[in-house]
Amino acid sequence: SSPLLKNPPNLSGQNMDGDGPPPAAPAPSVASVLGDDDLFREILLFLGFPNLLVRAALVSKRWLLHASDPVFLRRFRERNPPRLLGFYAGYPGRYQFVPLPQPRELVALSRRPASPCDGAFARGAERLIHCRNGRLLTAFRSRWRQLRGGRFKHYLLAPLLAGEAPTVLPPAPPPTHERAQARFTQMFLPEDGARDGITLVHLLMVSRKVYAEIYALGSGGWGVPGTAVIEVEHPHGTTFLEELLPPVHGKVFMVRTSGYILGLDLATSTFFTLELPVGVRRSYLLSCADDSGLYLVSAAGFQLSVWLNGMTGDGHGAAGWLLVDTFSIREGCTRFADQNQTLMPQDGDFLRVAAVGDNAEFVFLDYATYGVVLYVHLRSRVVEKVYEQAPYDHGNVHIGRIHISPFMMMWPPVFPALNRGHDKEQLSQHV
Repeated sequence: SSPLLKNPPNLSGQNMDGDGPPPAAPAPSVASVLGDDDLFREILLFLGFPNLLVRAALVSKRWLLHASDPVFLRRFRERNPPRLLGFYAGYPGRYQFVPLPQPRELVALSRRPASPCDGAFARGAERLIHCRNGRLLTAFRSRWRQLRGGRFKHYLLAPLLAGEAPTVLPPAPPPTHERAQARFTQMFLPEDGARDGITLVHLLMVSRKVYAEIYALGSGGWGVPGTAVIEVEHPHGTTFLEELLPPVHGKVFMVRTSGYILGLDLATSTFFTLELPVGVRRSYLLSCADDSGLYLVSAAGFQLSVWLNGMTGDGHGAAGWLLVDTFSIREGCTRFADQNQTLMPQDGDFLRVAAVGDNAEFVFLDYATYGVVLYVHLRSRVVEKVYEQAPYDHGNVHIGRIHISPFMMMWPPVFPALNRGHDKEQLSQHV
């Protein structure tokens, strides 16, 4: 007979002492994990997108308080910066929203910005004034008002907030100077993403002086304007200003036809001048940098240059600029030349910087020779053709300068209000 095993294996699952199976270590319950505030906040950081953070806030009051805490939101933004969903391209009355590829969590959300193009913009007299933090500032004048020289009505739209109707703004106050040789007027959305705080700037050229009138829209209307005046050189007659750029760190910048930028501090209502980097004269835009810094992105031929100015001390001079990056668009275009043989950069072609993202993360370039828009992600060195103009109905002639407005995810997120009358279905409209 076979010898007996000296130590036979225990296949019964029972304790060798006859007391049953050994007790298993208790697994941590979901409640104990989610009940730990520190651990719960770490889990929320991994949601990745603000719209998912808002959905999580619908679960309970406690989840909402954690998700909307300002300290937590700063950490969430550092880990998950707002994404570029797409951009508006076109001209007054002829805008089109062009979505960019998104992860599946954002596909449905990225379709919402197209709604103004199907509605308000389709009426043919709409202007896209400013786009920032998921909101749009538009102007509309009916055909009847156009014929009679009537003024524009301004609207605030938030396409990402389902069910939110456009807000009609109070009529903009006209400039007070009647003898101005040139007038420039622009409205801007607030930098912090708040609903209130829209700024109206009138720039007026009277002889050799530039006057500014600054209004801030509050609960009581436009209020009393702040004023500023500066005497400037304008060798090209009254064409002293090419473009009025959106505020960066509370300052508005004016692209001039000479060698420096004219700045306007909105808080103190004072002008200042900012010299351009050496060699930069045209085709440039500004974007905000961390702290109080300023990026300048310029195009010369097919070379992009990125400059940084800390805006501290004597940073208003040309020496305050530091060249931090350069990139050849020609090299980037060769990566997709096989798929698009019609887009081959030639000497003499002109690229216009049409839009720049915060921290100079991305650039949109208007390539007028081919009537296309290029998207350049500077950190990854990716160049893509993302838009092409439709030619005139009669002849293959492109319309000209394209207006580009990048559309970012809304920040900070809009969370549901703590009202007893709201049920979950009603709150979900904010997502």
